[in-house]
Amino acid sequence: MVVRSARSEHLVPVSPSNRAFAMTDSSNRLTDSRPTNTRWLIFALACAASFINYVHRYSWGVVKPYLQKEYGLLDSDVGWLDAAFNLTYAAGQFPGGLAGDIFGPRTLIPTVAVLWSLVVAAPGVVSGFWRLYVVRLVFGAVQAPAYPNLGKVTKSWFPISIRTSVQGMVASFSGRAGAASASVIIATLLIGYWKLSWQSALWVVAAGGVIFAVVFWLLFRNSPAEHPWTNEEEQELIEKGEAPPTEHAAARFDWSPANVRNILFFLAASFCSTFADNLFVFWIPAYLVDEKGFGPIEMGLFASLPLWGGAIGGLCGGVLNDVLIRVTGNRRLARSLVASVGKLIAAVLIVASLGAEDGRIVMVILFCCKFFSDWSQPTWWGTVTDIGGPAAGRVFGMVNTIGSAGAFAAGPAMGYIKQLYGWESLFCFVGGIYVLTAIWWSCVNCTQKLVAIPSDDPAES
Repeated sequence: MVVRSARSEHLVPVSPSNRAFAMTDSSNRLTDSRPTNTRWLIFALACAASFINYVHRYSWGVVKPYLQKEYGLLDSDVGWLDAAFNLTYAAGQFPGGLAGDIFGPRTLIPTVAVLWSLVVAAPGVVSGFWRLYVVRLVFGAVQAPAYPNLGKVTKSWFPISIRTSVQGMVASFSGRAGAASASVIIATLLIGYWKLSWQSALWVVAAGGVIFAVVFWLLFRNSPAEHPWTNEEEQELIEKGEAPPTEHAAARFDWSPANVRNILFFLAASFCSTFADNLFVFWIPAYLVDEKGFGPIEMGLFASLPLWGGAIGGLCGGVLNDVLIRVTGNRRLARSLVASVGKLIAAVLIVASLGAEDGRIVMVILFCCKFFSDWSQPTWWGTVTDIGGPAAGRVFGMVNTIGSAGAFAAGPAMGYIKQLYGWESLFCFVGGIYVLTAIWWSCVNCTQKLVAIPSDDPAES
């Protein structure tokens, strides 16, 4: 008797003494032919990485009213400090994506998580504008590789049929949930209830990042094939629907005029979207403390509301993308419609919030504003993977560099507008940026491949 191995074409001889074992083993293989679920462990790790990244990033905005008062900084000063993060964050996007393509997310993500966790607490021990400026520059540099590498994770570990929904959960819901939780954890819980100083609160959240980095390194692998807990069925499930790469063919960028125009529209949309988002990243806690007179407990709770709106919006936007693509059969229409309509609604709502006197009502309106603004986030991720193909990490880094440049420009611009003209002008200004973002998004064609793998056939090259 012989048994054909399930993983090779070799015939394995079976003697009478081990025939029963062979029959049992064959039966078990038939029973265990279902895909394993290791991809959902990876999903949890990716969501945790996104959550912690945003808790740490938004911690600056939470402690800024207290830091500004203690160190005697002007609005324009903190605007430049806001921008310092985005300067190195932008510069580090493409190198971070390239490093992920070379070394893999398993190495990059926990390494930078440890580094940024240490730097996030530095404002508590460093005073003076220029020292803080250096801290913010370093913080941006060590956070930059995170999302290019998370983009690679979602492409490597999830089938294309659900990838945009997964990206919505990882990038939008989990990230925005971390942003929303930052004010609750730091202001409401650590400063308000536990009576810690803002400096000690930063050290507590920094410790959580180091613990996460260790867990991620232990449990994550760069691809399903590398993970000891996956089987062939799960690997095949993840690869289903992907065009098989041509052997020995290298990815190449196609800089045709049509692609150049398309990527410029995409870059413009990213620039404006991140520019507008700076209001919620760095200014809403100060708005509630300075304009509405909120204490730390109340500020922590209500400052989180718009960010929870963004988290839920990102989750819904990812699902909406996938549903519209299936229903319409038109990927470009589905992505552009979700992104553009969301930004236009956000523009209306942020201006409408100026009609409310009660800060709590303003935050409810801004909850809705951020919901519609951020339901385009999965569209952004999906478009990167659509046009980036095998070089999605590098394309992510390139596009996010321009988006971060928008955030850099927004820092001093918003600081000066608020200092010279007040909160009402700042909100109207952001509404106008949302309208401009919607226009750019309507011009983006996600079906135009910027990166392709050439065929081995010379006739097709």
